[in-house]
Amino acid sequence: MQAFSRTLIDLYHVAENASLQRFPEEVLRLLQPWIDFDGAVFGMGESQTEAQANLQIVHAHIHNRDASLLADYETVSATDPVTGAFLAGLASPMPVDCQAVYANRQHEQVDAFAHKHQLRHLMLYGDAPSAERSGRWLVLYRSDNRAFQELEADLLHAAWFHVSRAVDINRAVALDRQDPQHARRASALVNPRGLIEAADPQFHALLEHEWPSGGHKSLPQPLLDSAERGQPYRGRRIEVTMRREDAWLVCVACAIEQRGRLTPGEYAVARRFAAGMSNKEIARELGVSPHTVRSQLSNAYAKLDVHDKAELAQRLMTLSP
Repeated sequence: MQAFSRTLIDLYHVAENASLQRFPEEVLRLLQPWIDFDGAVFGMGESQTEAQANLQIVHAHIHNRDASLLADYETVSATDPVTGAFLAGLASPMPVDCQAVYANRQHEQVDAFAHKHQLRHLMLYGDAPSAERSGRWLVLYRSDNRAFQELEADLLHAAWFHVSRAVDINRAVALDRQDPQHARRASALVNPRGLIEAADPQFHALLEHEWPSGGHKSLPQPLLDSAERGQPYRGRRIEVTMRREDAWLVCVACAIEQRGRLTPGEYAVARRFAAGMSNKEIARELGVSPHTVRSQLSNAYAKLDVHDKAELAQRLMTLSP
């Protein structure tokens, strides 16, 4: 047991030091001495329908199997009882004898898939997709006739909480590498399907500022469209720069400085009014009509979303050059 505990400690070390790309393979390397397998998929995904009939893979690492496995799997997942069990929620790892489970006409497509990719036995465990986060799972394969044993299931069960936590740590550390100083940071790490894997609280707050609907599990479509064009997004209230890091998207958001939305005339009027000058005094000093002063002041109130002189003064104070 002490050696297994050491493996879990090593897992956290890997989470803090491995790159996003290297991390899945390092996790499998640590598990291999405890659970023998000749292939694996370490993946993340979403339920594609409200009925959770099948699984849409968001991102996955394939170990020692052909890359076509993922595309082939998505075509048969709706009829796979193993997928259904995972989406319903697994209380413990699920060992599967593929030959026995798929040995009827109802599952012949899944059976053909298992034969093509040499999946004689498998063991699956993970967290099903939910409204708050993507599903994540680990499926281990054997191509020979050795079934996974109860002890191996117990070990995977014991390790899984740590593996899932290590995923979160690895994503957060990847963000830390972008901004080691953490200076008022508003960054996010987004997977290839647009789902937010890790994000600073300020990033979510800025998304709420631009899109008040709330509950942003993935990037809003305008941000995804900008990323596809290779351009930053500039909205009404926030600006987001995005760059690719391998398959991932690193996003950095900031609030658009409100002063930049005022014209020079509006800013000049607002600053003087907040300082206590009357409309007539402002008009006289700036050489404009009182009507122009009232119009520009009204525009400044609307653009800065303030409702009285005290709010205006406070807002301008934070925006002063």
